[in-house]
Amino acid sequence: MDNYEQNYFRDISKLAEPSFKEFKTTNYIKSTLEKLGVKEYRKFETGLFGTINVGSKRTIAIRADIDALPYDLKKNRFKHQCGHNLHTSALLSIIHKISIGEIKPKSNLRFIFQPAEEVISGAKFMIEQGCMEKVDEIYALHVDPEIEFGIVGIKTGAVMAGSTHFNIKLSGKGTHAAYPHKGNDLIVSASQFILSSQTIVSRKIDPVKPAVLSFGKIEGGTAANILPHTLTIDGTYRYIDDETKKILEDSLTTNLQTLSKQFDIRYKLSINDGTYPVINDNKLIKKAKDIFQINSIKFDENTKLSMGGEDFCFYGKYAPSLFLRLGIRKGVTYPLHHPKFSVPIDALLPAIKIWRAILENE
Repeated sequence: MDNYEQNYFRDISKLAEPSFKEFKTTNYIKSTLEKLGVKEYRKFETGLFGTINVGSKRTIAIRADIDALPYDLKKNRFKHQCGHNLHTSALLSIIHKISIGEIKPKSNLRFIFQPAEEVISGAKFMIEQGCMEKVDEIYALHVDPEIEFGIVGIKTGAVMAGSTHFNIKLSGKGTHAAYPHKGNDLIVSASQFILSSQTIVSRKIDPVKPAVLSFGKIEGGTAANILPHTLTIDGTYRYIDDETKKILEDSLTTNLQTLSKQFDIRYKLSINDGTYPVINDNKLIKKAKDIFQINSIKFDENTKLSMGGEDFCFYGKYAPSLFLRLGIRKGVTYPLHHPKFSVPIDALLPAIKIWRAILENE
């Protein structure tokens, strides 16, 4: 591994900044591009994209996400607990190799260093700024601690689920806990709603269709002896087709209507659509598999569907897209977003090899 590749990885790892506040990371990438003589790019407050033009009629885009996750909020510390440091340093390394003539792409390269993937907002922002103009294909990879080191996970169809978040506000009449009959017990009603909603996936959705409904946050009450007059619930549901999505939404609404009548309470359901499912393009899958075979890159076609969300989905609305997983499992590994999660630095080598093969084997 070349020294500059290691330096990119270590520098990006140290910078680690939250979504839409990747100021130092963005400036580091800009400074690196300037040193490499890359002039055609657009920088924003956070994030940037540009083009290395080799005179081709075709342009291939590679997306790397640059944000990190909260690690210690009391000390305002962040950490790359999702592998974005690897994604970013691998793309920087590719640009470096192109600039010194070590890699000779057959298509123009549109490099996209995207902010705010963790809050599923960065892709839309970059698209609005024009990053997908004249792009013929777009690729991204994501490290995967469940796949053996160096193996590329490549999946037909949906590879990541659609991710929708929702907020529910319940309101009624508060009262002393000793006199529950004089008010509306929002704690009990919320509990009943949450438990009854767990049957939506198990009883209203076709068992062969992937779906998840989870409640992650509930807030209400100020004291042990007071029944609150307001309460909020936050949750998320995941799906891979529109029919499942509609069943989830309609069933949540029906359950709330039933709850409202039973407990004489009011509700407001707010839904944030979030991301669509990430669907891999069939032609790009075939093309990638052929390239990987030619370049002795091991891949696994039986990669599991992830019910996690990814804003890479939005790029697929503008050009054929392919989302790859890069295995990093070595001995004891921790899941993505775990405080102890880390990417081995030598995972840079297979990541760079993947991008090089795709760029040089049109």
